[in-house]
Amino acid sequence: MKIHTTQNLSSPAVSQPTNISLPREIRYTKYSDGVSSSDPDIFKDSVSFKGKKEIVNNAVDAVKKKLPERVANWKILDKVFKSGSFSRLLEITNKQEVLINSATALVICTLLRPAAIMALPGDKNKKDCAYASAHSVSSGVWGFIVPLVFIRPLAKGYNHVISEAGKYLRESTIKKRWPHVNLESIRNADGTIKPMSQWKDYMGNDFIRDIKDVKKVAKPKHISEVSEETLKKFFPNLDVTKNKNVSPNQWVKIDGNKASIDLQNIFIAVKDTEKNDVKYYPLKYVTEDILKEVYPDLDVASTKAANGERLHFNNWLKKDGKPFEFDMNNIFLSDWSESRIGIPFITGKTYKSTNGKIKDICYQKNNQDGAMFTPGTEITPEMVSAAEINTVVDKLGGWLPDLVVSYPRATATIAIIPLVLKEVFGIEKTKKVESKNTEGKVRA
Repeated sequence: MKIHTTQNLSSPAVSQPTNISLPREIRYTKYSDGVSSSDPDIFKDSVSFKGKKEIVNNAVDAVKKKLPERVANWKILDKVFKSGSFSRLLEITNKQEVLINSATALVICTLLRPAAIMALPGDKNKKDCAYASAHSVSSGVWGFIVPLVFIRPLAKGYNHVISEAGKYLRESTIKKRWPHVNLESIRNADGTIKPMSQWKDYMGNDFIRDIKDVKKVAKPKHISEVSEETLKKFFPNLDVTKNKNVSPNQWVKIDGNKASIDLQNIFIAVKDTEKNDVKYYPLKYVTEDILKEVYPDLDVASTKAANGERLHFNNWLKKDGKPFEFDMNNIFLSDWSESRIGIPFITGKTYKSTNGKIKDICYQKNNQDGAMFTPGTEITPEMVSAAEINTVVDKLGGWLPDLVVSYPRATATIAIIPLVLKEVFGIEKTKKVESKNTEGKVRA
């Protein structure tokens, strides 16, 4: 059980009373058989008081641009990263990692390294430099030929098997690799295998093979920080002139009526005082636990419709039954024209990883309605574990052939060094002549 307090940050210049005098963490520990523990999973009577979560309603605490964020917002980089050529390059690099590394090594070993070695001053060691350069050229050539001839076809075959898993893998293997797949969706009525693009997952959404490719949104910005063009996207018919330098709580439309925003488009920023970290949650899908922590006066039951969906905050009530006044200063907006920083779409759900850390549950990019701010399939801990195993297996699928041919490649590298010396550097390697020892012969 966690007990939290909420600090009002409506004015950064006003100091608000908080419970900061409380210790960061106080635990009640139950003893059993002489052994003590504070793990709530073992002892249900343990109570933890930790850093509170606070709602952020101004841009001061949430909008702090670090160097990586400023670099990511450079327009020239944005054009490069969004280009089709860059996407294809990343795809090729991911599928042909060994070959790309070999091609890079070829340029370094046959051009850059020999040039650097031969540029060393002094004529005394020119022959040694030539030998070193010849070895570099030989290593680079074989390092590219072997992957091109032997490893690339094997890696290509492995990728083909994975992309056509329904034809080559057993259903038990498919389920082990992708726990979220709905096996009933992979076959037609006549028993034939469907293309993977037609598969469904356990939630009925389109099946996504890459578990780690999570849904992301542009890092939200406070409404006071976004441009007029962005405001007009989210607030139709907003009178920008009248609302300039006015609190969002008092914004009006052109017709004079109060401006309102769709719940679907609102993010709230929540600060964890223990980790000094700010996270952004979509107000329509944020968990009730988060709402209880950041809005202690809110009657959470009043936020849900009969079908369980989140109601607009205009319908929310306080615990005393009075209307809940949602502070418009709590609104953050996500738009790619405002920020090029992508953050995972999270709602407050968490899980405990294998190393004991609490992590946010993310979602896949396959929501059926196609809306930008709607979660797709929930990425379960089982899926995360399978993704980690798949990464290792896929690496072995690409690198194992390289390890198998490493010894023959090394032998071939040494074998062609004399040829490189002669044809490239004009040096013919001399054979060592064994000196005959005649002194040891028995005289007649």
